[in-house]
Amino acid sequence: MRGLSPLALLVWLLGCGPSAGPSADELRVISLSPALTRIVLALDAGESIVGVDRYSQRLEGVGDRASLGGLFAPDLERTIELRPNLVLAVESAQQESFLSQLRARGVRVETFAGHTLDEVLVSFERVGELVGRAKRGRSLALDVRTALDTLRRERAGAPVSMAVVVELEPLYVVGGGSFVNELVTAAGGANVFGDLEQPYPRVSLEVLAERAPELLLDTTFDETRMATAQDDARAYWSRFSWVRRVEVLPQGILTLPGPDLAEAALLLHERISP
Repeated sequence: MRGLSPLALLVWLLGCGPSAGPSADELRVISLSPALTRIVLALDAGESIVGVDRYSQRLEGVGDRASLGGLFAPDLERTIELRPNLVLAVESAQQESFLSQLRARGVRVETFAGHTLDEVLVSFERVGELVGRAKRGRSLALDVRTALDTLRRERAGAPVSMAVVVELEPLYVVGGGSFVNELVTAAGGANVFGDLEQPYPRVSLEVLAERAPELLLDTTFDETRMATAQDDARAYWSRFSWVRRVEVLPQGILTLPGPDLAEAALLLHERISP
């Protein structure tokens, strides 16, 4: 396996919650998801962040914010020491105990659990409300919707049947339950696994071969391997006679529900129609 597993990818998905809280000047935010962290940064509210998960620390603009550990096992003691008054997290069984302990101590916790494109964009607005950037949150969501609508109108030709691989061993792909499926459609593709309800289902090579995609998009390479990713991906997939065309995108470009979904869809369009 290269990089994050589908479980870690799923942890980046978003949703909604209640309103009201401290003013923007009083905010001490902890973000426990790279997607949520990127949204806060895109809303120009990064100064309110006092702590993040380990993966968020890799993001430009996070700087020396305290690291609270992995996605599913944050450091409770360190979190409390940072005196947060708003914690942004995802809904997951793995984090429930941790988040419950924070709530019991009077810390406001907002959890997000979105899978579809609409849910993700609504969450841009919700995070904006929570960090005192409601107008910017609405604007960000509108900009993404507008860009994707424009891309849908301007694409030409019949959709290209394709599969998006998010992990190799075991093999996971993008399913119909993910917002990525909607990006594929906007970019001029037709996801051969779009009929599956799961966001990232596990499938076999035999099933992938039966679905016979015209294009296989490999998103399992992190940025440190992108220099040789195209050649490496083609070498890996050339073992299978049924693979017709292979393209690559860096890990997380499509699967991270952050503020640059429109840019991700444009990159996807370029891979679909080189």
